[in-house]
Amino acid sequence: MGGAQVSDDAVLVDETSIITGIRMLWEHAGLAVEPSAALGVAAMLEGPGRFAGRHVVTIICGSDTGMDAHQRCLRR
Repeated sequence: MGGAQVSDDAVLVDETSIITGIRMLWEHAGLAVEPSAALGVAAMLEGPGRFAGRHVVTIICGSDTGMDAHQRCLRR
């Protein structure tokens, strides 16, 4: 038997897409999230064709960011 496979793929995203994801989660869902929670949204923003026609799930967890830092992201 071979070793366990733990990942199929990895996606790199730009900081600007992460900030856009933070803003979107705040504006559309009222969620104040830390940057790592917006990574899935950022990946979908950067590569919409990659996810088109597919059911997509991203885990949004973590709100371990201070409100000052969160407000700075929203103002960027």
